[in-house]
Amino acid sequence: MKKVLLFLLLPLIFFACNSSDSSKGDSLQVAKPEPILLSSTDSVSIDLLELKEKGLLEKTQVVTVNEDPVYFKKKRYNAISLKEILENYSSAKNQNAAETKVVFECEDGYKPEMPLEKLLASKAYLAVDDVDAPKGKEWEVLLKNGEEVKIAPFYVVYEGVSPTDADYKWPYNLVKIHLAPLHENDAALVPKVESAKAGYDLFKKYCQTCHSINKIGGKMGPELNFPKSVTEYWNVEDLKAFIQKPESYRNEVKMPNLGIKPKEAEEIVKYLEYMSKNKIN
Repeated sequence: MKKVLLFLLLPLIFFACNSSDSSKGDSLQVAKPEPILLSSTDSVSIDLLELKEKGLLEKTQVVTVNEDPVYFKKKRYNAISLKEILENYSSAKNQNAAETKVVFECEDGYKPEMPLEKLLASKAYLAVDDVDAPKGKEWEVLLKNGEEVKIAPFYVVYEGVSPTDADYKWPYNLVKIHLAPLHENDAALVPKVESAKAGYDLFKKYCQTCHSINKIGGKMGPELNFPKSVTEYWNVEDLKAFIQKPESYRNEVKMPNLGIKPKEAEEIVKYLEYMSKNKIN
């Protein structure tokens, strides 16, 4: 009798187990999280390579640069409005543009920066490849001192901006873009004496993109203040001359001639001498 009863109950047990499994499957499907979208507008940093991998840098337009300061000729690029990129993939729209700066991060340690307000007011573009490049290539080869310069993966270009205007930055080999407070480093770098302030402004304009002071600034060139100031191991007159014409001191020097005038070089050295007495601990 017990065997008969067990036999009769087996279909009910089997049905109940299957119903339970089915319910679990349904509940798992309902609880499955939605994928997180990359186009968040609350970030202060943009990883350009990540955007490219996600296919978000494909809607380009041809931009013509009449005087390209890198290739020194007229160039055409497939590019995207930098303003659109900042507004779509960062918190730029929520920032006070007058109090914010854009910091460009390049693979080689170059870190130029400029006011967000100036960038947004210009016709700035992110070039993703070179229209004039040879077939099968993304970029035209650029040689400096006999060595090939890597332009990829991205290059910031402008329409209607003079290549000699140092307030506008043209970084290539670009990988990331950051937003930061415009005066975030003032307390650490701005001199407290009037005699060194002109030199600070010139240093910030010409030098800080490649060099750091007290570990603040670019990483492409050497640190200039810590642990020893460049003014402590260079003759001051030689340093002024080197700042103006680096190629006259070193063969195949990476530092470009920026057209810095003698008075400007003197002011920059004054600032460096001031900072030599204000090192980090």
